[in-house]
This record gives sequence, structure tokens and C-alpha cells, in this order.
Amino acid sequence: MRFIGKLGTTCIYDSTHTEECPDFDFHAGSSGGYGEFAFVYGPSAGGLVESVQFRIRTSGEQILEIYANPYFKTRRFKLSGKVEDVTLEVERVNAMFSASHTLSFLLGVEKSMDVSPDYETQLGRIVELELERVRNHLYVLHKLVETGALGVASYQLQAMQETTNRVIGEACGHRYFFGVNSLNHVECDFQRVDLRYLEGFKSFFNDLLENRILIDRFQNNGRIDQDWLIGPAARASGRKYDARYDSDSLPYKDLGFTPLTERSPDTFGRFLVRGEEVMQSVDLIQEAVKRWRRNERKEIKMRDSGEAESRVESPSGDMVYRVRIDDAKVDVSFLPPSKANLIFLLKSVIGTIFTDFPFNWESFGIWISEIGVEKR
Repeated sequence: MRFIGKLGTTCIYDSTHTEECPDFDFHAGSSGGYGEFAFVYGPSAGGLVESVQFRIRTSGEQILEIYANPYFKTRRFKLSGKVEDVTLEVERVNAMFSASHTLSFLLGVEKSMDVSPDYETQLGRIVELELERVRNHLYVLHKLVETGALGVASYQLQAMQETTNRVIGEACGHRYFFGVNSLNHVECDFQRVDLRYLEGFKSFFNDLLENRILIDRFQNNGRIDQDWLIGPAARASGRKYDARYDSDSLPYKDLGFTPLTERSPDTFGRFLVRGEEVMQSVDLIQEAVKRWRRNERKEIKMRDSGEAESRVESPSGDMVYRVRIDDAKVDVSFLPPSKANLIFLLKSVIGTIFTDFPFNWESFGIWISEIGVEKR
């Protein structure tokens, strides 16, 4: 049984949950020695895409203590009402993880009503999630390589990411899967998915691994080896923690899936896992598309009541949704992977130097947009 995170007052595990859960805060380390001082990084700084503030305490170069405030740009969502209306909100919590959010939500609704999605729908959802994984892993690799000042390689990764966006748009009508998903249905033509542009990715990635200047910035930077890790951070530390493997939400095992792991619990390990998973996701997509057949939308009558939790593997780890149905209306709460990963990031930077912080930050694939969410 592995711990995934805290949702409301509940501790979420891969197979159960408990009602009492300790509080977790965005703080790590300790200080108070002679000559120490604090400085603020963010919310507006060149290295940060989103609004987040770090308060860092140091005696000169080494990070001794750090606080994070991810709530500078808090957004309020209703997250209750008709399924169709809530879907529109859920898919916009974090566009880069739109498929992960939306499918975890819809799986929760279906589970609460004892609805088993058609096999074709399940395969289509796998293709969505893996296309999203390819896109986001390419983005994280690009940010890491860009931080290492490898301009040409960075632009090549950006080009691959943009091509992935266009492939998604060609198949589904929207590059972030908006308006694509509904109960027991995926409105995409996955026969149009063409991934030949990634045929040279393995050689390209291996060339990156030969760059000692880059790899030296990754190795032993941001080391963290804890049982609570999720996503690529967990798999980089040798743990086979993956909702595709330990959750029965989608039939990944039919495609022969098993998690890829490394024994390098640092920025380098997380870089390795993401690169290897791009190639693995391509294989999963191609196998799923071979088996997939387009199906017609079926009307599903909402139940008056029900409750369930669901979990999928987003590009950065477990995405958990809790759904309650009352009077045929849904009420939703969720646990995004970025919340856990931000806690792990803070723990991993203690003892490192500030100039290595951007590499560590990018390696976790954190999106502040899905942390700073409140229900209205």
C-alpha cells in the first residue's frame, strides 16, 4: 500500500483511504545560524512560467531553508452541477494535463454509477493520456535542456512538442482535448495519429546523454529517495509507482505495460525516466490504435446518488478525483500530482546551491495552476 497524498481531510492510498490525515505544508529545512539571510524568488521571475513565490534562506550559496507560496494566482471553480458543465471546468484547470483531469473525473462519475465504459472508449482514453504524456515529457525535457543552455537541442524538443500538439489537434479537433471527452465516449479519430516524427527521438535522446556539461548539472542535484514519491520522481528512484500499473481504471496491462524505473533519485534520473517514457508511450499509442475502433456516443442516464474515487497516471504522477452525485448533480474535489511534487521539490533542494535550483524545479514537472484552485 503506497501513500499518494491528502484530499480534504483524507489520506489517499493506492488501494484505500483513511479519514484522518496530517497536514502537509510547503516548507523544508531549518536555519538560524550566524550570517544567514533570506531572499525571495518569484512570483515574477525569468525562470518561473507561473505565479509562485519561493522564500529561500541561505548563508551565501547553499539553500538551508525554503518556503513556497503557490497561491498568488488562486482561481475559483464551481466544480459542481451537471456533468457536462463540470467537464468544461475540469478540462481547464490545467490545459497541459487536460486529459488527465477530465478522464479521472469522468471515470469517477462512471464508477459512482456502476457504468463500465466500452472497451473502445477505454483504448481511446489510453491514447489520449499517452499523447498528453509525450507532449508534457517533451516540454519538461525542453525546459531542462534550455536551462542547460543547449539552444539547438531545446528548439528541436520544442518542435517535437508543437508537432505533438498538431497531431492531437488533427485527431481530436483541439490540441488540449477540450470538448473531446464525455461519459463513455471519446470524440477523436485516432487513426489519424501519425508519430513518424518521433522515429529519431531515441538517437536524439542518446546524444543528449553524451553531453557531460549537461549531465553534470543533473547528477546528484535534487536527490530525494522516499516512499511517498509519485510519478517520474518515484520511478527514477527505482519504485514501480504508477497508476497505469496499480490501478484498474484503464486496461494498460492488455497492452503489456510495465513501469520503467531507474536507480538515480535525482534530476538526472527524472530526466532519464521522462525520455524513456516518451519512447514507451509511442509504443503504447501504436498498439492501442491498432485495437481501437470508433464507437457511437451512447446516452447515459444519471443516477440520483453515488460516490466514488478514481485515479489515472498524469505525466507527473497520480491524479485523483472524488465524485459525489446528489439529485443527479455532481460535486467534485481533486488531488493533483503537482501538490505532492512541490513538497518533494522543497525537500530535495535543501543543501543544494541556488544556481542548480532551476534544473531541479523543471525536473518535477510541477504546474502551479492545478495547486492554486479553490471551490466557489
